[in-house]
Amino acid sequence: MPATAPIARLSFQTDPTRYRHWKLACAGEIATLTMAVDPSGGLRDDYELKLNSYDLGVDLELADAVQRLRFEHPQVRAVVITGALDRVFCAGANIMMLRTSAHSFKVNFCKFTNETRLAIEDASAHSNLRFLAALNGTASGGGYELALACDKILLVDDRNSAVSFPEVPLLGVLPGTGGLTRITDKRKVRRDRCDVFSTLAEGIKGKRAVEWGLVDRLAPLSKWKSEVERMARELAAEVSPRSGPGVSLPDIAARVTDQGLAWQ
Repeated sequence: MPATAPIARLSFQTDPTRYRHWKLACAGEIATLTMAVDPSGGLRDDYELKLNSYDLGVDLELADAVQRLRFEHPQVRAVVITGALDRVFCAGANIMMLRTSAHSFKVNFCKFTNETRLAIEDASAHSNLRFLAALNGTASGGGYELALACDKILLVDDRNSAVSFPEVPLLGVLPGTGGLTRITDKRKVRRDRCDVFSTLAEGIKGKRAVEWGLVDRLAPLSKWKSEVERMARELAAEVSPRSGPGVSLPDIAARVTDQGLAWQ
């Protein structure tokens, strides 16, 4: 399929009042960032963002939310990242979007996607924040890579939900935004298990996912909310409260010139 025309010039500036794909709520020391992707909210109209799959627009909002949690909300010590769909956390990068994009766009899209994950890890390392991936359903590909960027992963135990890297068996590519690096170097999963995991399109669920170190804990639907809160409180207790007022992050005015962007 031929590549489509490139996306028009984008502004990377946004704020929670303009989000189409995420919902940010802060309650004391715990914040919840809920992935609720608008299927019709893609940056182009030739694909649909089904099953909480994402494009660059979704990641731009995520990057903005992480920065605001670091600087505008000093009272927050733990962030819960979860999904709004039933039985689905995130299906990863939208395949139709990638299929119809130019190679240069794909490369830079993957770079930016990984940078959002690195921003989460940097906030954990340097900003007294901890992140919990509360996987309320299956996390595939880039969806699981997002979870891997968090400090802890909780998976719902509903006999259906799994974590998976379907890129290798279904697409013939490697997980491109830090997936293999994070399960080996960060979560210390055995290399032979990583090989098996990356060739199972259906992924791994339940107790096996815990035993292999792919997730940290399971919670049945009947105890889901209480377990999410308990793990979030545990993570918040690991870091000291941040002091002082938050720093507002307003839009920065810029205009387009022949040489590029001119910033005030």
